[in-house]
This record gives sequence, structure tokens and C-alpha cells, in this order.
Amino acid sequence: MSKVITIADLFCGAGGTSTGAVEAVEMLGHTANLTAVNHWTIAIATHTANHPNARHLCASLDSLNPRDLFKDGELDLLWASPECTHHSVARGGKPINDQSRATAWCVARWAEALRPTHIIVENVPEFLTWGPIGSDGRPIASRKGAIFRKWCETLETIGYRVEHRILVAADYGDPTTRRRLFVQAVRDGRRVVWPDATHAANGADGRKPWTPARDIIDWNLPSESIYTRKRPLKPNTLRRIEEGLRRFGFAPSIIAMEHGGGVKSVDKPLPTVTCSKGGSFGVAMPILEPMLLGQQSGATARPVSQPSPTVATAGAIRLIEPFLVEYYGNGGASSVDKPLKTVTTKERHGLVMPVVEVDGERYLLDIRFRMLQPRELALAQGFRRDYTITGTKTEQTRQIGNAVPRRLARALVLAAISQNPDISKHLNDTHS
Repeated sequence: MSKVITIADLFCGAGGTSTGAVEAVEMLGHTANLTAVNHWTIAIATHTANHPNARHLCASLDSLNPRDLFKDGELDLLWASPECTHHSVARGGKPINDQSRATAWCVARWAEALRPTHIIVENVPEFLTWGPIGSDGRPIASRKGAIFRKWCETLETIGYRVEHRILVAADYGDPTTRRRLFVQAVRDGRRVVWPDATHAANGADGRKPWTPARDIIDWNLPSESIYTRKRPLKPNTLRRIEEGLRRFGFAPSIIAMEHGGGVKSVDKPLPTVTCSKGGSFGVAMPILEPMLLGQQSGATARPVSQPSPTVATAGAIRLIEPFLVEYYGNGGASSVDKPLKTVTTKERHGLVMPVVEVDGERYLLDIRFRMLQPRELALAQGFRRDYTITGTKTEQTRQIGNAVPRRLARALVLAAISQNPDISKHLNDTHS
């Protein structure tokens, strides 16, 4: 039987959660009545452009009285994505703003006032360690997690059953390995239902394979040679480019150096998209793409339209393709005794010099480089290709990095509303 599902999306941002939630409601044959709240005008403009039928409130949560917005018992689902910056390890040990961390308490206030049927809260995994801070502005180690536990106990005191899990977006079809903590709370004797994963790395356990990063990249966008740039790339960026070449040859790769990441193939999902300027990812392209290069004696590069060189027993034929590098983060100098040498000049002005030696002949490979664009980052977060994101490039990237991946949000809402962990039966090609 079709019914109206009333949803409140607090800290709605660009609308990743809202889009996934509305899709879930419609898959179940219902109609969504959506209210979206955010304090940033740019985010509200983006949300309005894509969800024109929703009620939009550009305001801080502290300024709103939930009882003025909803009737008693009207709200079916309360979703909140409180500010996570001051919980995340990405802060690198910087002092913490306790007021920013306290935005999560609005969930308890809304829960007490409206008693929604379902509550879902999204945050970084470090939210689990939420505790008091000392006079130095840093968490007190002995009290780690104390406030998080009190926060959960508050919801339980109101009458909710509370559970939490850390989920990976790639397990639900989004082309990113973003890991986030989700807290679910239900009342009136209901059970918390977590969605079964629909995807897995390499298609393990009979599930679909993770969606690779290569699917979200626009390979037609122009790029620039790293050798002729007016502003040379920083040594750390060049080192990562060289590391990707060394580890994967000329096969595609993602170098995720930020926050302890590593080099990965573009056949894997994109690492977590952040709201940092430029989105943190760049694309490096050897200009011989696409070419086949035989590495046995006497081999030369040739187009893929020509027959493949003789296949040696060592299988030394490689396809020269683009690969990804992450632009920010720390790194060091690389050894020059590797097959693909790195030649640097003075500090901050290094150049990657990938050299291939065939039968005594040395060949220098040029590499094109560009940053990933907001549209590509949005696709990694699960936004559809026709989704409108307003604002400047920096503002768009900030909205995208703060968004909840669409498919993951959809999976959680599907499971919660249907009370069935098997969400696969609701998915088809039109709901990708």
C-alpha cells in the first residue's frame, strides 16, 4: 500500500543523502515528503535545484524549533550528518572546536521533540571516540568515547534502540572506498536493520565487483605536460607520479597519499573524496597512450591498432595508460636505481623522468597532468551525471567532499523502511 514517508535531512549539504533516501522511498512504491536543512546558502541552492519539491530551510539547527515544523508523530525518518571536521583524524592534531562537535546533540533534541520512527546519523569513524577536551584543546585520552556513549544513552533514555556500524560506500555500488560511521535508532519495538552489501572487492562472495575509479573519469578532458608547466609540480607530487609508474608500470593507478593512503589501481574505487581545494586528486597521462610496448630485446612502441609484439615467456608487454595521483600530502625522495628513474633539480622544482631502456636504447616518456574536476568527484560520490551543483569550483568541491554517497544512503533507507536487509531485489539498471 502506497503511503507518504516524511523525511527530515539535517545538515543536508548538496543532497547526497536526500537523493538516496527519495530513491529508496520511491523504489518501495511510496512518496517522499522531504524537508532539508542547512546553514550554507550555496548548499541550499544546490539542493533546491535538484529537489525543487522539498521544503528548504537555510538556517542553523539551534535557531529552529522542530515542533514548529512537524506535527506530533508525523516524522518517519530523521537523518543527520553533523559537522565532522572536529572529530576527524584528518585534522592532524590541530586543537578542537568543542562547539562544532556539539552539533550532534541536535539529534537528541529533535528526537525528544518529535519521536521519529527511524533515526540515522552519519559521521566519520572517529565520532566513536568523542570525549571531553582538556585545557590544551585536545581530547583527554582517558575519557575517549565518553561523550559518544552518553549521547547514545540519551537516545536510549528517550526510548530508542541504538546500534552503530562502520560501512564502506564501495560495498553498496558507489565508486569510492569512503568509510563512515552510521548510527541507527528505532523505537516502538522495531528492530535495527542493516543493509546487506551488494558489492565486494573483486566480486567476492558472489557479489558484484566494486565500481572502479576509471568509470568516473572523463578521459577527454585536456591535460598539461609536467615538463612544460609554467609552475612546476611540487617534489612530493612528482614523487607520487614516479611511485605509481614504478609500482604499476604504465597501467592505471591511483596514488592516495593523503591521510596515510597508498598507491592503488584505477580498477579500484576512488579513495575518500574530501572537501579540500581541488579535491586532492590529479590525473597523470603518459603521452604514448594508448600504445603497446614490448620490453624484450628489439621491441618498439606501436599503436594498439597494430598486431601485438611477440609475446615473450616473461609476458613483458605493457599497455601504456593514464593513472591517478593524489596532489596533497607528505612524501620523500625516491631512489634513482629503479627501472623508471627520477631526476630532480633543486628542492621544490623536481621533474619525474620515466625512462624505458630497450636493447640499449633509452626512451623518455612525457606525462600529462591535470586535477580531477568537480563533475568527476561528484560521480565518485554517487551523484548522477545530470545533478546540478552550484557555486564556484572550490564551493562545488567542498559540497561534494561533505556529501554522503548516494547509493550508500539509499541502501540504509531501503533497509530501514522495508525492515529487510536484502535490498538487492529493489535494485535494477535504472537505479544505478
